[in-house]
Amino acid sequence: MIKSFVIIIIYFFIINGVNTFIPSPRAEQAALLVNNKIYVYGGVSEHTKLSDFFYLDISSSFFINNISSMPWVNITPSTGLSVRTSSTACIYGKNMNQIVYIGGDAIVGDNFTTVYDITTQQWSIPKTSASFILNRKLIQCVVSEDDIYVYGGLENAYDMIKLDTLNLNWTEFSPGPVAPIGVQSYRAILLNNTFILYIGGQPGGDVPILPYSSFDKTTTGNIPPSRYDHGAVYIPQYNQILIFYGIPISLNMPIVALDTVKFEWSIPTIKNVGGPTSGLRRFISILIGTYVFIAFGSFDIDGQNCTNNFFLLDVSQKNNYEWVTLYDSTKQFKQQPPPTTNTISVTSTISPYNNVTPNIYTNNIGAIIGVGFAAIAGIIILSTAAVLVIKRYGNPLPHYFAPHEKSSNGPNNEVFLD
Repeated sequence: MIKSFVIIIIYFFIINGVNTFIPSPRAEQAALLVNNKIYVYGGVSEHTKLSDFFYLDISSSFFINNISSMPWVNITPSTGLSVRTSSTACIYGKNMNQIVYIGGDAIVGDNFTTVYDITTQQWSIPKTSASFILNRKLIQCVVSEDDIYVYGGLENAYDMIKLDTLNLNWTEFSPGPVAPIGVQSYRAILLNNTFILYIGGQPGGDVPILPYSSFDKTTTGNIPPSRYDHGAVYIPQYNQILIFYGIPISLNMPIVALDTVKFEWSIPTIKNVGGPTSGLRRFISILIGTYVFIAFGSFDIDGQNCTNNFFLLDVSQKNNYEWVTLYDSTKQFKQQPPPTTNTISVTSTISPYNNVTPNIYTNNIGAIIGVGFAAIAGIIILSTAAVLVIKRYGNPLPHYFAPHEKSSNGPNNEVFLD
């Protein structure tokens, strides 16, 4: 009897793929994708701040409609961690093996910057050049080369901070006169390692916000209503950013797309009904393979009415997206059709592969030899002329300009779409 019971338990937990760890509902968590793992730290649930630390292994396929069968792994240290909510996380280091957690609600002083080493699986509080005493929350960091940028998170302040990851040196500066005041709950996307695109947000507190096109980057197309607490995912294969949900609720435009070449808004085509209920806020949205993974979130402020539901949007074919329940780790992006161009069809009349009689082909040999000698003579003349031009005027090749040296304060520009 005992033996049969053990066999049933083994089947249930291993063969049937059931995990012993199931993450609880939450919002305002810090999450990022590193290699084949989505690391999640903390958050808030029904006014309770959380301190657990875990990841989702995406190296193999799984279904999302059964949370207990998803490959969650709890790696919270036995000694515990500090509670952390409304913070942000970025990956850095020579081997891209350091996760730095920055800021958060009521996280100041030495704990403002905390590092987790993926290789050694050790936590540390690095000694940095500054100890921030002001509360920065609902922020997002962006990595550009060896620097990490964080904008806003404070009320009534034009403020950007930058962490030099080589020297662990924090600096603080104003990104320019067009920057909005103290934005929180925005999304930040790095484009071409040159521009940081800030989308949406609020100037602290649930107050009215400005349209997307209010600042220095003008957009066109079907411009959506402004929002905050939303998600944003950049799909480099399409030069497209997808914006998801957020507040205020937009029933007719819950998901919108921004072309990052033309800066034109549109509503993407989604083949079926699915996804979370409109009004989801402060959730995870990450591109994993050919899918946008949406997880957790709440439907009220301060982590009230939280969820631990999960959704997958298949984006393998541009503007022909689909809600699915299976994450296929082997799926690839479908190749985009080349742009249509006007072409002229040319058919050779002296090729042995055409329907030409042998007599006609033989009779044209003399003409072909004559054309060949003429071509060789032309090449010699042109080569001589080219050498003379080079000797007189120098190398005629076009100049390749190195990029301008990056200023000490950040990428070439910050663009705000609020």
